[in-house]
Amino acid sequence: MFLIFLFAPLTLVIAENVLPSDFIRCRQKDNKLNECLTSAVPDALRRMKEGIPALKVPALEPLLVSGMDIESGSGPVVISQNYRRIKLHGLTDSILTTYKADLKHYRLRTESITPKMEFIADYVMKGRILVLPIQGKGVANITMVNLIVKHDLIGEPIKKDGETYMHIKDYKVKFIPEKVSLQFSNLFNGDKRLGDQMNLFLNENSELVFNELKESYEKSLSSVFQDVTNKIFDKVPMNKIFPEE
Repeated sequence: MFLIFLFAPLTLVIAENVLPSDFIRCRQKDNKLNECLTSAVPDALRRMKEGIPALKVPALEPLLVSGMDIESGSGPVVISQNYRRIKLHGLTDSILTTYKADLKHYRLRTESITPKMEFIADYVMKGRILVLPIQGKGVANITMVNLIVKHDLIGEPIKKDGETYMHIKDYKVKFIPEKVSLQFSNLFNGDKRLGDQMNLFLNENSELVFNELKESYEKSLSSVFQDVTNKIFDKVPMNKIFPEE
């Protein structure tokens, strides 16, 4: 999701190496580094909607994810979900509200708000919500409105060829939406009446459903963000991502 703060460092790498001079630069020794990053990252994201093929940076609008498998255990919502061909829309409209860079300890923390994020994917699902069984195979649309995203990137220094790289060893993410809407096509083998009733039930209880499942979503997307971040951080020295002078 968000996933924006996977791309916070990514944008700075690109800005420093190949993007035009009008991109905002943020220096390590800047007394207002956090304020600079809070402005620089969303600006860079908006400029990168279509990606940068030369750097193998994917388009951010939408961001494509090959797949996710979600399991929810005991409780009122017990569902096995498999998502494929995922498209995340809305990331480049995110606005950073805080950015805290503790470069001495290799840690980056951000908070943002995304007006509308859509998660659209092919899905296979089976389980129960409260006492109601649910199963289906079709297209899912999970929309989060005014989504607050919190990212916590914990890194460690790696020395290679005389340079220091900031490898991200742990990536934590939290989603706090104001509102969630859920739509699953072809529930119950295409039974329209049952499908419409279940989609209505899901949206009437969307807060309960999302809260029961969000930890699994957060964990899955954190792994995606960490992997993509390290594709940049493991290749580009830290002083190229965050210039010293």
